[in-house]
Amino acid sequence: MRRRFAIFVSGLLLMSPLVPCFAATDAFDFYARGPYRPSVPRPSQLLGYEPGEFHTDFRGMEKVITAIAQAAADRVRVIEYGQSYERRPLRLLIMSAPENLNRLDEIRARLQKLADPRKLSSPEEAAEIIRTTPVIVWLNYANDGNESAAFEAALQVAYHLAASEEPKTRELLENAIVILNPAHNPESHERFVAWYNAFAVGADDRFAYEHNAPWGLSTNNNHYQIDLNRDALASTQVETQALMRAYLQWNPQVFVDHHGQTTTFFFPPPAAPVNTNLPKAYHEWMEVFGRGNAEAFDRHGWAYFARDVFDLFYPGYWDSWPSLNGAIGMTYETDGGGSRGLRWAREDETVVTLRDGIAKHFVASLATVETAVRHRERLLQYFYDFKRTAIEEGARGPMRRFVLLPGNDPGRAAELVATLLRAGIEVQMAQEGFASRLAYDYLSKTKTARSFPAGAFLVDLAQPQMRLAKALLEPEAELDPQFVKRQLEIRERNERRGKNVPKERYEFYDVTAWSLPLAFGVEAYWTEDAPRVRSVALTLDDAGRVITSADRTPIVTGGVTGRATSAYVFSYETNAAARLAFALLKEGYKVAVSTRPLRADGRDFPRGTLVVPLERNPESVHERIAQLAREYGVNVYAAASAYTDRGDTGVGSPAVTPLRTPKIVVIVGEGVSVTSYGAIWFLFERRFGVPFIPMTLASLHRADIFRYDVILFPDGNPAAYHAALGDRGVERLKRWVNEGGVLIGIGGAAEFFTRKGVELTTARVLGAEEEAPAPSGPGAAASTQPQTAERTVSPRPLPVPGAIVRATVDRHHFLTFGYDAEHLPVLVNGARFFTRSRDGANVVTFEGKDLHLSGFTWPNNTEELLSGTAYLIHEPTGRGHVILYAQDPNFRLFWQGLTRLFLNSVLFAPSMR
Repeated sequence: MRRRFAIFVSGLLLMSPLVPCFAATDAFDFYARGPYRPSVPRPSQLLGYEPGEFHTDFRGMEKVITAIAQAAADRVRVIEYGQSYERRPLRLLIMSAPENLNRLDEIRARLQKLADPRKLSSPEEAAEIIRTTPVIVWLNYANDGNESAAFEAALQVAYHLAASEEPKTRELLENAIVILNPAHNPESHERFVAWYNAFAVGADDRFAYEHNAPWGLSTNNNHYQIDLNRDALASTQVETQALMRAYLQWNPQVFVDHHGQTTTFFFPPPAAPVNTNLPKAYHEWMEVFGRGNAEAFDRHGWAYFARDVFDLFYPGYWDSWPSLNGAIGMTYETDGGGSRGLRWAREDETVVTLRDGIAKHFVASLATVETAVRHRERLLQYFYDFKRTAIEEGARGPMRRFVLLPGNDPGRAAELVATLLRAGIEVQMAQEGFASRLAYDYLSKTKTARSFPAGAFLVDLAQPQMRLAKALLEPEAELDPQFVKRQLEIRERNERRGKNVPKERYEFYDVTAWSLPLAFGVEAYWTEDAPRVRSVALTLDDAGRVITSADRTPIVTGGVTGRATSAYVFSYETNAAARLAFALLKEGYKVAVSTRPLRADGRDFPRGTLVVPLERNPESVHERIAQLAREYGVNVYAAASAYTDRGDTGVGSPAVTPLRTPKIVVIVGEGVSVTSYGAIWFLFERRFGVPFIPMTLASLHRADIFRYDVILFPDGNPAAYHAALGDRGVERLKRWVNEGGVLIGIGGAAEFFTRKGVELTTARVLGAEEEAPAPSGPGAAASTQPQTAERTVSPRPLPVPGAIVRATVDRHHFLTFGYDAEHLPVLVNGARFFTRSRDGANVVTFEGKDLHLSGFTWPNNTEELLSGTAYLIHEPTGRGHVILYAQDPNFRLFWQGLTRLFLNSVLFAPSMR
């Protein structure tokens, strides 16, 4: 299930008659649609148990699909499309009639033509392909691998399609190619089932141990605890990247992502809002497939719901991303399995089982294939029309082109381009300067005529991937006005209710803003014209780097200007510079930072520039920094002299501060957001090579914390942090900070730092109750009234559903090294706003009322209350530092524009006294 908490459905449910302790699907026969080929083994024969009696692990799944593929080679092909981080093979089962399997290359080539109508010779060729080509139906399971019924259902569906001789099933195989992905996210599934199988007793009590897994073991996330069902937006993970490559090779017309656990089964039509880049015909298909599933479920008398909870707005899900690629993308959510285990007692004392969840996914999967075959030609026509009209609308619509400027960090801009290329979006690089009559600036939100330089990246919308490109790149996604009106009405009703009356939930499912140029911090424009520009197409090499298609030249390069005789100097304006600095420190080289603008050999460098002095480094530094600079794409200047021709800061100045190699602890365990920790883990380990020590709070109590330089608390539950540390733990942390430690808190951890009894900062959370001081001063002593503290409450913000706002940067603070722009786009998600620190530095703040850049904000609340608050706070404490991030700067790993703002707290703070 997309969310990690129980869903209580407000819509009308069609309830099946159920008897306490017995589920309606206990008697479901998975093998009723035979006869079945005796040569193809059933999963139960291979595994030794019936569906729903035990959780199948990855090894068991591989045993089943290998045996089925070997026994039904005329119907099944198995292809490996990638490998997970834990080195598990990612495989697809390609299932169809023999005559289709024998011409798979031809069918793929035909669909590639429909996917890019520019390759067709005529409309008649398209019509012939549509008339004679099977429909591609992709059934995706175990995206959220701990939602275990999906994984089990994949095995039953695979067996049925491979073995059934039922005439209807044979007809399906003749008219469809079913691509079955049994384990999108194998790590999530394996963690969960290994734990569950080890400890489960089959208890249906929801408080039983088997329904409450320890921290990190029952999550939707992959090895790095990244949510793969939201990763399609920026494709940061290898599992996502591999799946995208396979998807774009096959171009399915239908894509279903199987999840759980809801109160009853969910299938589309989805709830509002739906991404407005989808055409009107998409909504008609939602009705077609919804009714097809309803018909199948009604035959069994099963309960289900639609049009509630699960929207289709955020483009990073594995229903919305395929939909924006021209497929009919859908999410199915079943009721049994997952955290509900083998058995789970509902509120009415009936029991839902793992077998229930499997059976419903099984029926919905086959019903989907049946609906697709029934409408085969119409689906292929829709797919073709989706791509054809994308090109046409992109050529004549008000938004014709996106322009992305490399700026001071071409590597980060190239990462954005790579994200687009992985999604099949066409990107060009201008080889000459050009002008636009009307260009829209993302940050200023103004339109003017503008000239652009050679080297700019161009995304022209007259391309087959127009709708996806627009969804990812447009500065603001349009929300359905009726949906917005309904949220404002809910707000009015909630405000009329007393504090003890339950409030209605708002219907936002996820963030409402994600514009990738803003998130990556790349200067961007969209233009109302698209004049011809001499340009070169871009593509990816085998290592995922952006190169030119024509001569395979990398667009980002680095290196040193020569052999230094004084120091090596490189600007900190790029994310790659941070990577180089960490690599050098890790290998024992000495690196320093200039706290003021630097002058070296007649060249100017900005504050935060990194200096590698020769007199403090071994001879090997010459060869090593040259090698790393080339590898990371960093331009390093070889300085010949420490003498400055003007200014007071040269490479030998006292303002050039040596950096320590920090010893970092990152808190893990109960109370910590697994995704916040996971983003830090991935960032440190994969992107920047930063060693760290994961540590629970229980271990922190026992450890000699004075051995460490940095203790980093990810986003989490402030009350849980406080309870786990206790007063003694807090006092110990304070002593450690006073003696030079760097304490960092993100989101809920930052709130923990503000709590009464902790008070590691003078900032407070807006809307939290505080004690006003008792009266004092000359008149207070004469007062006859009791001098008691009063409770004061500041205005309370409404929860913001993920909006992008404009923040103001203090460009004279070490935490903003590498940032020279006055303003910075940041994500505000939730209702945690921090008042400014009274005694510390408010490094990144929200100033004025015109803060909104993208997404939904509450009128007469969000911007008014956010103005004057702080995003990044620095509290110098003794010889140490307390640093607070109001929001998670590493959110879903695609906020690369904020990466150094986060890294600065571990790279620079330990060396600043």
